[in-house]
Amino acid sequence: MTSAEAGLMRLLTAIFADNVVTAEERQELVELQADLEPATVQRVFKAFVEQKWGEALADGVVTEEEKLILRRVVEELEVPESALPPRLRLSLRAR
Repeated sequence: MTSAEAGLMRLLTAIFADNVVTAEERQELVELQADLEPATVQRVFKAFVEQKWGEALADGVVTEEEKLILRRVVEELEVPESALPPRLRLSLRAR
């Protein structure tokens, strides 16, 4: 992971730490993305979603709150469904 990718990952971690994305955080994310190749951004977003999915799976039970958090992350980052791990896709479809 390059320093730019690591910086983006740190920003994502900070933004989603409280599960609320403010306008300022969104703007900071847009500005940081502008300096990176789209494929790089998508790779980091995918890695972040997979990290959050791993956190949700850690105790063996994915709660409704965890699903909400995951949905918010996926929607906010506009990660295509095809880029999601299959089990996460199924979990988010189940309501």
